[in-house]
Amino acid sequence: MSSCKSLRNQYYVCLKGGQEPIPWNPIDTDQIISPGLNYFAKVFEAMETSLEASYLVFYCTWDTNKLPSYGQNVVAVVLGDEWCRIPTYSHKVRAVFKCYGTRPTLGCNPFFKPSYLNFLALLKFVKTWVERLPSLSNYALLRLRGLLSRSARVPSIYDIPLGYFTQLNLPIKDIKERTYDVSFVGSVDHLPYSKWSIKRLLDSPKSYSRRRMITALNEIEEEYPEFRVKLSITSGFGVDSGEGEISYSQEMMNTKICLVPRGASLETFRFFEALRYGCVVVTEALPSRWFYDGSPAVQVHDWSDLEKILKRLIQDEDLMQRKHYESLEWWRTKCSEGAVGAYIARKLNSLMNSSPV
Repeated sequence: MSSCKSLRNQYYVCLKGGQEPIPWNPIDTDQIISPGLNYFAKVFEAMETSLEASYLVFYCTWDTNKLPSYGQNVVAVVLGDEWCRIPTYSHKVRAVFKCYGTRPTLGCNPFFKPSYLNFLALLKFVKTWVERLPSLSNYALLRLRGLLSRSARVPSIYDIPLGYFTQLNLPIKDIKERTYDVSFVGSVDHLPYSKWSIKRLLDSPKSYSRRRMITALNEIEEEYPEFRVKLSITSGFGVDSGEGEISYSQEMMNTKICLVPRGASLETFRFFEALRYGCVVVTEALPSRWFYDGSPAVQVHDWSDLEKILKRLIQDEDLMQRKHYESLEWWRTKCSEGAVGAYIARKLNSLMNSSPV
């Protein structure tokens, strides 16, 4: 494996399906591997400016079970694992940085506030716990071994944001100049299940929640025709309304309030894409992560409350302007490529200084 040119460390992309890792130069814009890597390419570029090490191997992966190699010079960056599993190799590498985290979040209280959506969320939460239980047990043993033996190292795992997916880098429009008061562009249902699948018997939390959101939004549009509403339903994740990523980005940049319902998990790319463009984010429950806690997002506990939330926001221009600036600042200081790159560098520098390779 050869080093990436112009960078002090080596980067590889581990594609799904057990293929050989692909050498990757994050600053080479001509090397296109996956749209989901655009954000992290800039994260690594920013990280390199303050990272003290120059011998690390970074694996961008979706696999929580194996890596091409291990060692104290290896850093795993897990880009996708909605089951919140703890990578089984976490004790074999210098550090793991992980999207979706390692702690699942229920986001509701189905016992004190029973509802069909909360019931579905509880089923999903239990399923996630069952899925992650083997990795959790393994991690607990590793931590216990670390406490009992000074020679055993406790794995270092850090949460990082999803970032954006295929969003363009557009000039920021002031919120008063935007066309739509509120918008949602995205899918509602999962891909169709087989007619023999047991999953056909129940809704998913994503599908049910988004249908309730759309119902509420349609009722609001009918009752308040002065509200400028943009609603575009797509067939699935990563599929836009038919005009490409330019259209999706332009529509979001022309949006004042962006609705961010849950996906298969509570975390979605749309949350970060909306903040990046300075939209006012209206979303459901969020996990407790350093890049979510204290964010300017407006949380809705039930989509039936959407009417009063939109009325309060749309009818208060000063509030909207303040939320607009707060969203941009939160993106800049917590979720941007520069902020996350600096965060990764700080964590790795701290590890290097406390336990040199």
